[in-house]
Amino acid sequence: MVKRKCACMIMILCMAAFSLAGCGREQEEKISTETEKTTGQNKEADKNEKEEPAQTEVQTEEDSEDTGADTQAGTSAGRTATIYYVDPQTAEIMTKTEEVQDENNIWNILKEDGLLTEDCELLSFKVNEADKKIDLDFNAATGNRIRSMGTTGETEIIGCIVNTYLDTYNCDGIRLTEEGNALMTSSGADFDGYSGRITF
Repeated sequence: MVKRKCACMIMILCMAAFSLAGCGREQEEKISTETEKTTGQNKEADKNEKEEPAQTEVQTEEDSEDTGADTQAGTSAGRTATIYYVDPQTAEIMTKTEEVQDENNIWNILKEDGLLTEDCELLSFKVNEADKKIDLDFNAATGNRIRSMGTTGETEIIGCIVNTYLDTYNCDGIRLTEEGNALMTSSGADFDGYSGRITF
């Protein structure tokens, strides 16, 4: 009888031990699964955190490009120029408006329109806003270009230069000099002093 009780007790203890071992295994598997889920979520969160700054960085670059574009447009010292030129077809004096940055842009447009040749150079340019006067100095090649055109051609070239700069800079007088000296035309006209707008 005692042996039977002992055997029963041993069996009960063995079953309890197996049952506890099974629960422990289930608990370990459950913990392991939860750990894997948590690790996966953490990895996903880390991945998202790494990706988000990259998106922010791209946005910042785009913003800086836009700002750069705005800044560049805002700080430009451009103005609208009224360009006088001789129409090659009709030989009439024409005008057009162009957006320019400075006096050199205007000079280059006069070259493009055929009024001046490539060897014509603008040496110096000064605007006295208080007196509304301009001092414009060019090289000898420009003087030679003017003198080579005859009386009518001289008047047209000089008039186009004078009126273009006076209108664009809203001034009343301009003095043209050739390498620092008063401009002399082929007809002997002396451009010493300031000239106003020229009527064609």
